[in-house]
Amino acid sequence: MTSAGLTTGAIAQYKNGNTQQAATVKVTSIRLCEPSKSSEASSSSSSIDAERYRLSISDGEETFDACILTPELNKLVKEKRLQENSIVKLEKVVHNSTSTGKSFLVLMDLTVSPQPVTTTDNNKKQASTNICPIEMITPYLNGIWKIRARCFAKSPIRPHPVCDFDFHDASGEIRVVAFRDECTRWHPVIEIGKIYDIIGTRVKAADKRWNSLHNTYELTLTSGSVIRLVDDPTIEESIPDILFDFVPLRDISKHANESFIDVIGIVEACSDAIPFTNRTSNKDSKRRELTIVDEHTTTSVTLWDDQAENFDEELVENHAVVAFRRVRVAIYNNKYSLSGHRNMIIKVNPDVREAKHLKIWYNAGGRVPTTQITTSRPVAEASWKTIGQIENEKLGRQGRPDYVSVKAMCMHIANDRVVYMSCPNDDCARKVNKLSSGLFHCDKCQKDFKSCEWTYMLRAELADSTGTIWVSFFRQIGEQLMGNITAEQFAHAKENNNETLMQNYLTASTCHERIFRLRINEETFNDMTTVKTSCVSISDVDYSEYGQRLLQIISNQF
Repeated sequence: MTSAGLTTGAIAQYKNGNTQQAATVKVTSIRLCEPSKSSEASSSSSSIDAERYRLSISDGEETFDACILTPELNKLVKEKRLQENSIVKLEKVVHNSTSTGKSFLVLMDLTVSPQPVTTTDNNKKQASTNICPIEMITPYLNGIWKIRARCFAKSPIRPHPVCDFDFHDASGEIRVVAFRDECTRWHPVIEIGKIYDIIGTRVKAADKRWNSLHNTYELTLTSGSVIRLVDDPTIEESIPDILFDFVPLRDISKHANESFIDVIGIVEACSDAIPFTNRTSNKDSKRRELTIVDEHTTTSVTLWDDQAENFDEELVENHAVVAFRRVRVAIYNNKYSLSGHRNMIIKVNPDVREAKHLKIWYNAGGRVPTTQITTSRPVAEASWKTIGQIENEKLGRQGRPDYVSVKAMCMHIANDRVVYMSCPNDDCARKVNKLSSGLFHCDKCQKDFKSCEWTYMLRAELADSTGTIWVSFFRQIGEQLMGNITAEQFAHAKENNNETLMQNYLTASTCHERIFRLRINEETFNDMTTVKTSCVSISDVDYSEYGQRLLQIISNQF
């Protein structure tokens, strides 16, 4: 126990389901929950309409916010025998989980100490009231609550205007987004590395297309939001400078393409910042290649734009330890590497155990052959799935696309769209509108053209023995599915209303087994999120190779 008599480590035991032992803890906050929003505790009481009190408790080492008081003990609160800062002995506790997997405790029996702990500093008492750990944030929190967290990333102001800040405390991380007036108000105030109390935000589901943090939710600042700088050395020590979850370089190949990981290594080499023109945006950009090593392997990290231009080349001469937070896994020609992005954080010689270990190893003469690369396996071999597995494993729903290969048969091609008129520019392919003048206008290129190109954009139903799935096919992949019938040929039949010829085209490619390489990802439009599946390549089935692969899978099971 601590000097205050609290049972250190009790909360960790409770959260792991070990609730047999009694424990002495401190009650840090008490608030009344609305009955309709207390479904978490309904399983512990037969009276659904009874009042529910939610408590935060501390064991001197850790604080836990999700504790529900059983209604039979409500009288302790109403009679003011159980108050904030009370010391209680938990005699009987039940551990449970919500439908989303969040842990909570039901306090079935407890004894209140006759001498509750008080504080002489009212400001500190008020400051610690209703602090919600980031990992406990959901849209269903009751009452007034706040987070106390350190800002570790801050975006520039983007058009409209909008900006975002990334915060973390000891429990987790979350993004705070500011629009319009709130963006203008708070962007110059919030500084990276500082700790803030944030009150009065809205909670919403995070859009994983733009938010790669490990949190289902994000916060939005409102006109009523309050942000206060916390300048207290004791609190400063309780929240780490930055949270890392390092992956050894040799394990990069265990992660999916375009997923985000944390890595650390010694910088052994870097190229110059190379200018180039971005094909997508048609803007001038820069890139720089770094080579980093750890005890096991070597890999490359590509930096872009400002990060590439501002990288200090002296770090190579000094063999500095550099940590990359949320770097993107990239795969090219079945080889793994790493790629930076706007929200990636680079820390030079961070004050973490892994950095000290690497420096000692390297200074002692540790070296890794420069020919060693992280290409442990071909991508296609690592991602064979059945159609049933795609749904059962919830692929594409983790904030990043998943790439899989399936052996399947095209059963049906939808005839509702199939082809469209596209921009003739090779790097565009956007839909064009035919003008009354006979010209074709592209909104993206802002140009008029004398002619257009017909392009495939079709949907097909694929099936194997485990299920069916609808997949989108674009451009050349669509033409390959259609048996090399060009989009112009199909468009000609469509313009002539030749239904028979169109149907022959659509059925000619059905009922043949092929290998389909699929990209699966969530997309959000008008606040509606759906899982989209598109095909990136098609190949014929090599039944000899496929049979060998099945035999290998079977042998690995025994």
